[in-house]
Amino acid sequence: MLLNISSMSKFKTFLKAGHAPTLFSAFLYFDFCFAIWVLNGAMAPFISEHFNLSPAEKGFMISVPILAGAIMRFPLGVLAQYIGRKNAALTEMSLIFFAMLFGYYMVDTYSDVLKMGVLLGIAGASFGVALSLGSGWFPPKYKGLAMGISGAGNSGTVLAMLFAPPLATKYGWQAVYGMAAFLC
Repeated sequence: MLLNISSMSKFKTFLKAGHAPTLFSAFLYFDFCFAIWVLNGAMAPFISEHFNLSPAEKGFMISVPILAGAIMRFPLGVLAQYIGRKNAALTEMSLIFFAMLFGYYMVDTYSDVLKMGVLLGIAGASFGVALSLGSGWFPPKYKGLAMGISGAGNSGTVLAMLFAPPLATKYGWQAVYGMAAFLC
């Protein structure tokens, strides 16, 4: 029991050393972005059935957001350098909102699904901004822990895999994009 009290005390000291609300916001931002990033993968069975995709087309559809996210990290990092991490995160969330509207209203062909994959990549670019946003308010001795807490937002992939398929079953796969836009 003494170890738990000591650990809790150390964690409170950690939280007081930085800005806990920003750390929590960075976690939520990263969590949401990760859930968005993998939406096409979570809904692959529905999209594949709707467009009668071959296994190769399905695999390509799933890989496009991953590649796009990797490519977009550099520009988002540069943007964060010039306008600040918070403003870069807000800009990214605005772009994600419009991307989700595109998915809800305008995805009618396999080609559109691939375009949507590129737009989902915007969410995959969130690494540098989320991690530096979460750890940026903490002194060097706590940066690793803060980055780890922010980085735990990659659990958003689990949320997408848990919630997108049942929502797609009930409301249709395109409606999931609309619901995600509402959550932005």
